[in-house]
Amino acid sequence: MARPIRIMHVVDSLAVGGLQKGLANLIQRLDPLRFEHVVCVMRPTDAANAVSFSGEHVRTCSLSKSESDSKIQVAALARKIRAIQPDVVHSRNSGAAEAVLAGKWVGSCALIHSEHGIDAATNVKEPRRRIYLRRIAYELADRVLSVSYQLRDLHAKSTGFAANRIAVIHNGVDARRFHPDASTRIRVRQEFGLSPDQFCIGCVGNLYPVKDQMTLLKAAAEVAKACRDWRLLLIGEGPERARLEAFASAHSWRQDVTFLGPSNRVPELLNALDVYVLPSVSEGISNSLLEAMSTGVAVIATNTGGNPEVITDGESGWLFPVGDFNKLAEHLLLVKARRDLKIQFEQRAQRRVREEFSIDSMVQKYEELYQDLGAPAPAPLEVAAGA
Repeated sequence: MARPIRIMHVVDSLAVGGLQKGLANLIQRLDPLRFEHVVCVMRPTDAANAVSFSGEHVRTCSLSKSESDSKIQVAALARKIRAIQPDVVHSRNSGAAEAVLAGKWVGSCALIHSEHGIDAATNVKEPRRRIYLRRIAYELADRVLSVSYQLRDLHAKSTGFAANRIAVIHNGVDARRFHPDASTRIRVRQEFGLSPDQFCIGCVGNLYPVKDQMTLLKAAAEVAKACRDWRLLLIGEGPERARLEAFASAHSWRQDVTFLGPSNRVPELLNALDVYVLPSVSEGISNSLLEAMSTGVAVIATNTGGNPEVITDGESGWLFPVGDFNKLAEHLLLVKARRDLKIQFEQRAQRRVREEFSIDSMVQKYEELYQDLGAPAPAPLEVAAGA
């Protein structure tokens, strides 16, 4: 039997985030008899805040501190590629794009580069160096991917690279992990002191400016003017936490907001919610949004990035303009007031995820891609002497 295809996944960091969780989900589900994985990290990550991988078919490595501190990592990545000898090098986002240059230099493997999101608002101009590096990586790669059509078009426009040369593979959600569970809902709500009828809002995401949880807190201030029986759970950690906590502490409803920090209980916590809010300034395809929809939670998200590809506005969820906390508050109060509408939207959201964003479909597409590019050449047949 042919040996497994060896894939070297190159990422900037393993800090918990949508890209990292998506990579872990993919590796976990790819057939270990057909694929083996090496995850190469550009910057060492604190183990307490890092995505972990399990199984004999996957291992991790990272550049040294001196290598990661250097302005250029091409040579260091080339050394890693020579040592690992992968069939495929797959770099993700601009922070790892130099792996394409390194792979081309070594010349012994297929090259894939994919875009999973951006770190700032879409109207914030990127540094020229990053745009040039991305364009070079696109030209040198055997395949270029994006997780959403909006992200594809954004990068095509900024780099001048043809959009029809960028394939789209949407993220997928595991409905076996993220699904409605009535007993879990009761148990978790009791744990947090939530009454059966108390309106619970939730948000999962790193507390970074691009995730804009401040807009959600401003909307909560408007909700508090109209009703008293509500709670907000913020799941995630990051540099914005102090600013968000200070804003909440300045209001009389501070006790109705709970900062949970990072959590490995997201499937349980989602079950406790009545509505999930994604207030990001920009997004690729949000894993947490898909997970909430799969769990049967009503969803509200900003009309940006890949969100409109996930939510059919006014049918499987609601969209609102970036930063518009008044519109967000309006949607929240509608969900609270119209239980019948909420149930309809939850059912439609679940159906949409099952039909359009299943993890099985995502894994199959990556399997076909890796098989197409990385299948090792068959060993030459030995001819017996005298034949």
